[in-house]
Amino acid sequence: MNTRNDQIKVSFQKENWPLKQSFRTSNRSLDLSIAETIVANISINNVVGRGESTPFLRYGESVENSLYQLEKIKPLIEQGLSKEELQDAMPPTSARCALDCALWDLEAKLTGKKVWELAKIKVEPKPLLSAESFGISPLDKLASDIEKYKNAPLMKLKATRERVLTIVKTAHQTSPETKFIVDFNEGLFPSDVEKISNELKNLNVVLLEQPLHANQDEILSTFKHPIPIGADESCHVSHDVINLKNRYECVIIKPGKCGGLTESLKVKKVAEENNLMTMIVCMFGSSLAVAPAYVIAQGGADFINIEVPKAMAKDREHAIICKDHHVYPPSSDLWG
Repeated sequence: MNTRNDQIKVSFQKENWPLKQSFRTSNRSLDLSIAETIVANISINNVVGRGESTPFLRYGESVENSLYQLEKIKPLIEQGLSKEELQDAMPPTSARCALDCALWDLEAKLTGKKVWELAKIKVEPKPLLSAESFGISPLDKLASDIEKYKNAPLMKLKATRERVLTIVKTAHQTSPETKFIVDFNEGLFPSDVEKISNELKNLNVVLLEQPLHANQDEILSTFKHPIPIGADESCHVSHDVINLKNRYECVIIKPGKCGGLTESLKVKKVAEENNLMTMIVCMFGSSLAVAPAYVIAQGGADFINIEVPKAMAKDREHAIICKDHHVYPPSSDLWG
């Protein structure tokens, strides 16, 4: 797509998307009740491409510094910078993700093709099974929340090192046929991993997500663990995957963390080439942020956790449908 001779208009804005109920992870001291996102708009002759992303506090990102990054790169976008050139022009941040996804959307609209066709994904869009997600909460509330989705095929549980066993036991007793992903958000000590893995192996736990801090994960290659371990905070871009393949069995892919759809697809390809499982995840936000994650998952993944639209108190027009533990394909009126 050559746009260098066209008049390109670019704008950015902050948007707030409230959740239906607050959500807590092990590395947050406060519950998340509103997702603060950034949106990039790129237009040519009144054809508008949009991309949305949520800044990661874990990586020092904020709405303010993300908008600052976007304003700095804006002149290059107005000069026709391609999404391929964007990968070298910006680091892999949520700000780049918003731009990258807007460029994919714009190209789809200008060419009359779907994003998945542009990405050469051969699998037709269809409803995808997604994990139901549960934040850290009192055990009675957790049991009550899980009861609403009793025996769903897959659930993801946030957990702390002090409470992980009681959290998983509560979930398993409430929904005994469900398989569980347990996400620690870097909350364990190295000495915890093998012990906790053995304690959880008979409770239908199929994946432990990022148990150790990214700076400590080298130790994972020194001992066996009966439950596969997934790299989230440890894996950002495709060249990270090679360093992780002897430590982890699974790579967690988030468009915002990878810096957009372009790099996310590369991460997935390299992971598959190295016989690593993949899990596709997205941050809280509107359906516009979820749509690229759907496209990544559309090509196949071992685990999917993108049921975000059902957690939001409001969403934008043409919202993604979530029903019966499945996420439905995004409308082209929304994105792509």
